[in-house]
Amino acid sequence: MLKKSLLIATLALSLGAYLYLQPLIFAKGAAPRIIDRLPDADFIGKMNLLDFINESNDLLYFYKTPFRDLTSSDYILGQGKTYGLNFQKPIYLFGNQNGEWGAIIQVNNPEKTKQGIQKLMQNLAVNDSTKNKTILYFIPKLKIYLHYNANYLLVYSGNKVNKVISRVKNAKYKGISRLWEGFLTNKNFKNEHLVIYSKWKELNKYGVDYAIIAHDSDSSDFNIKYCFHKKADFPFSTQKTGLSFSGQKSPIRSIELHLDAEKFRQAKNDPLKNLLIEKGKRLSFPTVSFLEAWDGVLSFVEGGKQQVAERIIVSEMDEDFNVTQVEKYRTVEVPGYSLLFNTNDKGPAFINSLLQKGIMRSEGNQFRVLFSPLLTMKRKDNYYFFYSGVKSPKMVENNQNQLLWPINETNYYFKIDTINQQDILGSIKIPGAKIMKKLFSVKF
Repeated sequence: MLKKSLLIATLALSLGAYLYLQPLIFAKGAAPRIIDRLPDADFIGKMNLLDFINESNDLLYFYKTPFRDLTSSDYILGQGKTYGLNFQKPIYLFGNQNGEWGAIIQVNNPEKTKQGIQKLMQNLAVNDSTKNKTILYFIPKLKIYLHYNANYLLVYSGNKVNKVISRVKNAKYKGISRLWEGFLTNKNFKNEHLVIYSKWKELNKYGVDYAIIAHDSDSSDFNIKYCFHKKADFPFSTQKTGLSFSGQKSPIRSIELHLDAEKFRQAKNDPLKNLLIEKGKRLSFPTVSFLEAWDGVLSFVEGGKQQVAERIIVSEMDEDFNVTQVEKYRTVEVPGYSLLFNTNDKGPAFINSLLQKGIMRSEGNQFRVLFSPLLTMKRKDNYYFFYSGVKSPKMVENNQNQLLWPINETNYYFKIDTINQQDILGSIKIPGAKIMKKLFSVKF
């Protein structure tokens, strides 16, 4: 009787275990998520399309861009529903330094997506390269591939379409790459609508582990917020205050630096410091001497005009028609240049090195620095001042760190807001006119 009871109990437990574990043993593997399919690249990103459009709407209307009514969030949302695309979910972006790029969009209805591609084929030449149930179209004019499945659409331009499709199509559940996981768990700019992340190997030249930027436009300009992260602490901070020429109007270019340079001066084998030294060698600039002497404050402004008295020699005849050489002065305009920086006790040695290398040349009581106009040099306390014109420009005291610099005839405004040991955070302002003109061929 005991043996029968044990046998019945064993069979009952076995049956219960089988019924409990059956779903786990025979269940199909969970379908991969969109984030599991994403391919690695030099630059990856995420866009909340409808929020991005709403944020950019004022900019589009400010520059009176064509078709701006067709770029409203309501219109784009409607188009997405028509063709089975879910624009309420993030669009994931990737691209490489060589120009290769792609995007992955969530699909709600693949049949509607197919209808959208068929409609596209009525207006553009589209090659159907579908093989072995892998749907693939190519648009030669745009050099774009389209590949879709039950829950995603891949838009891709580049020479590695087979490799990219293999990654996207054959992904496994929870197979997200370490690169994408690092980006999506990063806490910087979590609430922004367009964010780009990069661990591009070129950043390592500057000692940067990764960079992350976010779009933040106003009604007339493109604003980009950035964060550069370094595994080790940055060898400088923004705790310094000092003099500045930042009050001048309409500069062509300007630099404002107010840093605590002591750690940077003492740093050894720092990639950024080594890069500055290497760049300085190309101009025979004594970078090492400058860094040993510099105490963290530098202000430079170029712009406007200054009036100076220029000495000239003219020939004049007296009453007896004798020719004599007469020294006179005339007022001329020269470009406005202003430069100041502070130094420690090694400042005079740095100035001497500039003179020895011919980077700074004396002419009478004034100096030229490279191709600058004649500059007056003064020293007060631990500051050196250089300026064109008769009077020194007005100075103020602040702790700003910013750069205004023209690139391809467009002024870029770079700003450092904070340096928190391993992170540098700031912003870049880009005038919207040139970008909008390039995108929409609008005349301003």
